[in-house]
Amino acid sequence: MQVLIVDDMLDRQAELELAFMDKGFAVTSTGSPDVAESSIRHGLVDLLVTAERVDGKLTHSLALLAEWRNPLVATILLTPRTDADVDELYLLLPSLHCILAPDTSPRLLTRFAIASVAGVTRTGAPMVLEQRMRVGDAAAAPTFASTRSPEITAALEQVA
Repeated sequence: MQVLIVDDMLDRQAELELAFMDKGFAVTSTGSPDVAESSIRHGLVDLLVTAERVDGKLTHSLALLAEWRNPLVATILLTPRTDADVDELYLLLPSLHCILAPDTSPRLLTRFAIASVAGVTRTGAPMVLEQRMRVGDAAAAPTFASTRSPEITAALEQVA
């Protein structure tokens, strides 16, 4: 599973890289919004971990681009904000799974990340719908998939 970390705090970025690699994620990280945009445009990102501002620029457009490229992407936003307007970010960014303080420990952040991607399977799997929600033949149920690695699948099975 591919993680993109976008953060201009290099010490935090390095700690997050190590924590995600220890959990079996493939990690790309950058402190530049332009490099992050290029990385999203040219590769498939399954999880985006980003500070709300990088080099003074908001990173909301990066989350929207990642979602456009991969509708199953999960986004974790790091921000010190605690105002009432923070809740509006969930409406603005549909892929946003959680908002965490920038000083959240890498270990805790990786646990949130695993929980955020837990609903995505490595291979195609039928979606389970209640009978009243099904349209047409149940055998023709839609499927969804991800690029999650076998290590991530094993880690998720241990958490569950």
